[in-house]
Amino acid sequence: MKKFNKLFTYSLIFIASSLFILSCEDDDKLESDSGKVIPEIFNFNGPSVGFVGSELIYSVSPPRGGSEYIWTVSGAELKPIEGRTDKMGILFTQKEDLVTVTVKEKAFNGLESEVSSIEDIIVLGTPCEWTVDMQDAYADGWNGASLTFTVAGDIVVGEVTLDSGGTGTVKVLVPTESDLEISFNEGSYDEEVTYQVFDASGNKVLDEGLSPTVGVVYSAPNICP
Repeated sequence: MKKFNKLFTYSLIFIASSLFILSCEDDDKLESDSGKVIPEIFNFNGPSVGFVGSELIYSVSPPRGGSEYIWTVSGAELKPIEGRTDKMGILFTQKEDLVTVTVKEKAFNGLESEVSSIEDIIVLGTPCEWTVDMQDAYADGWNGASLTFTVAGDIVVGEVTLDSGGTGTVKVLVPTESDLEISFNEGSYDEEVTYQVFDASGNKVLDEGLSPTVGVVYSAPNICP
């Protein structure tokens, strides 16, 4: 029995020593591997157009565990998101200023990535809601037809269609003090399509019957009430 106890004790000592050695080897491996982590921004995402007063989210994906992401912005304000350095809110405060957002990664080993940026973000005036009422005589949607709301020549702020059914209503945000164009894009059965467009004051600016005019159907400055 004493021999058994001695053997058992020696076995425990051997196992404990082995675990200690393995633990030290793992620690050494972690220390040596930490220097191999090279920080890099793979995907930096965010909108290229904003409205005065709007707060939009910019993000890095996929975020690396243990890393910190460091942000800067020119022409707007940073709005940090609690507990998430891989995401940042940007508050747009000035109309027509071109905004630049940058981010870099600082890894747990202290190394930093190159700076990534989204530049020339356009800031439009504070928006107001326009309303589009749509109808389809056959009650099967617009079959490819649509309305496009464009400001500043080429910035699309709304793409409107009736996906299915006979009626539908959509709100479109149009920035104040902008030159607005509305275009009708033809579909497969325009002879079934009618629509009305109301500005932010409730004035009816368009009322198109069956087979609406194709192309630019409205062009005027938008002044929000």
